[in-house]
Amino acid sequence: MGKLQFLLTSLILLRTGVAVNLQYERMKNDIPDTIRGANEDKLPEFTDVVENRTVVAGREAILSCHVNHLGSYKVAWVRVDTQTILTIHNSIITRNQRVSLSHREHKEWKLHISNVQEVDRGWYMCQVNTDPMRSKRGYIEVQVPPTIMDGRSSNDLVVREKEKVNLTCEARGYPEPQILWRREDGKAILASGQAKEKATSVSSTSLVFDSVGRGHIGSYLCIASNGVPPSISKRVDLRVQFPPMMTVPSQLEGAHIGGNVTLRCKSEAFPASINYWVKGDRGETVTSGPHIRAETHVNNHVTQMKLDIIDVGEDDITSYRCVAKNSLGETDGKIRLYALEDKSEAKRSKPTKKPTLATYSFELSTRSHRRRRTSPPSFRMYEPHTPRHIGFGGPDRDFGVTSGGRQESSGFFSIRGSQTSTLGHYMGLQAGLVLALGSSRVT
Repeated sequence: MGKLQFLLTSLILLRTGVAVNLQYERMKNDIPDTIRGANEDKLPEFTDVVENRTVVAGREAILSCHVNHLGSYKVAWVRVDTQTILTIHNSIITRNQRVSLSHREHKEWKLHISNVQEVDRGWYMCQVNTDPMRSKRGYIEVQVPPTIMDGRSSNDLVVREKEKVNLTCEARGYPEPQILWRREDGKAILASGQAKEKATSVSSTSLVFDSVGRGHIGSYLCIASNGVPPSISKRVDLRVQFPPMMTVPSQLEGAHIGGNVTLRCKSEAFPASINYWVKGDRGETVTSGPHIRAETHVNNHVTQMKLDIIDVGEDDITSYRCVAKNSLGETDGKIRLYALEDKSEAKRSKPTKKPTLATYSFELSTRSHRRRRTSPPSFRMYEPHTPRHIGFGGPDRDFGVTSGGRQESSGFFSIRGSQTSTLGHYMGLQAGLVLALGSSRVT
């Protein structure tokens, strides 16, 4: 009966951990007196605190307890919140396979917990079975890297233009993770309800677009971080369906006959569009060949169209249309191709005109000419065109005064006159002409 009672008492103490010190006393009384040293009168004392530990989940946590003058007393490790005895002296009491014990000369007792989990977070006590019991406590903080909860986060979306979209992302970890949204291409995010209309990042579990458009198309990254590496991210592709839109850089292109020319268009559409070229008013579909080469380059929802025409002929001088179609609609762009004139041929075909010297003679009734019986002076007019009838009262003209085929005036001057009779008859000249003639030398 005595043995059975002892076993029952031990089991109760192991389960509750309340009267651990009594068990230590029983074990102490079982030690022969010869084993007890001279230092029995000195009670154990702690030489240092049990330092708190912060450990990332999955690693090992170690708590150290420093004791002097232990003698025949025992050291135990206890989980405070659950009152669970983990170790007593050299014995492992808990069934948790991740718990182990080590000591150095009975002065430093270490509690080891491998592969730490969140359930291991809490207070731990190092006890010595003195009367009254002596103890020190230390805390194990378990940090958990963030993980994104896929079941509560958005996946890839395909929506119609102008619909409302709400991208959500939730993560767990310890400390609680922060959520940050970014575009994968680094462009600004056009989110609704943000202080800034354009921001490269948005800190929120939800990313809301009240009316999506083609500017929202792209891949978005939900990044969860809590200071515990590594951070984690999830990629969400947002695709917006819209009918094709065509952009033509140049609607008028020129080419030399026999030369080469390239026509370009850019279309945007989702779902992806069918793109092709049409020639002339009849709508003849252009196919690639040795004379014409059609190419398309697709990047996401943008398609670059290019039409190369090699050795341009007369029949190539016409209009062209770049066409884009998808399930939501159709659009096109028109380019007009015209022939450029060759510069060398233009020079050969265009005649050059040189200034023509026109001589006009006028009879002037002056007393000096009648008295000396000399031939009346004549006038030469330089014009960049062939001689024609001169009408006075019109634009000013430059004249030179000559007498007997010799130029008598010192230069050219401008005159205005009024015609009173036909060419070669008596003409009355205004004072400007009389003064000019008066300055010429008369022989």
